[in-house]
Amino acid sequence: MRRAGLLAMLLALGSTGTVLGAEQEFTTGDGTRFVLSLKDGIPGRAETERAIFESAGFSTDTAAAPTITDRFDFLFKGGNQPVRVRVEDVTLPGPVLLAEAIVPEDLPGAGFRRSRFVLQAPPCPIARGEPCSAWMFGTQPNRLYRATLVFADGGTETLLQAEPYVMSAFVARLGDRIPTRDDAPARTAQSQ
Repeated sequence: MRRAGLLAMLLALGSTGTVLGAEQEFTTGDGTRFVLSLKDGIPGRAETERAIFESAGFSTDTAAAPTITDRFDFLFKGGNQPVRVRVEDVTLPGPVLLAEAIVPEDLPGAGFRRSRFVLQAPPCPIARGEPCSAWMFGTQPNRLYRATLVFADGGTETLLQAEPYVMSAFVARLGDRIPTRDDAPARTAQSQ
């Protein structure tokens, strides 16, 4: 029974990207392809020599107008941390900036010559036509992120991360509480 469940999960994951052994390929909204290892059928952590995209998650608030607040954890290795971090949602065509911040020099330690940085995005309205929550209304099983780390020496590193979120039940539960936004004014403001 367990083997059948694992096979079903791998087949479901394979429908969203190419599963290569213990890896899966993902494609961002702009066509960028990347591969992450799988651990128990879930995408692993994006990692470079200097950083790990340790986690991505969000909280929702549906008490008044529904909102989502994204949160990201990064682990910096070797005592070399960036000076700025930028995180974008790249699930759909056209990246959406979620959060950008200067990294403080005095980060909490996270083991030998490692430090942890937590970045929280401002609340995003859950609405049809709202760029920061548009991914919730699609059928894709993974939300894709691009983190750009800028270092003091001018170098940059990019971490591409996938997180499995299926929001259809959540969206259905909110139903007509989800407003529809006209995005024409937002597009006009961005093009100026």
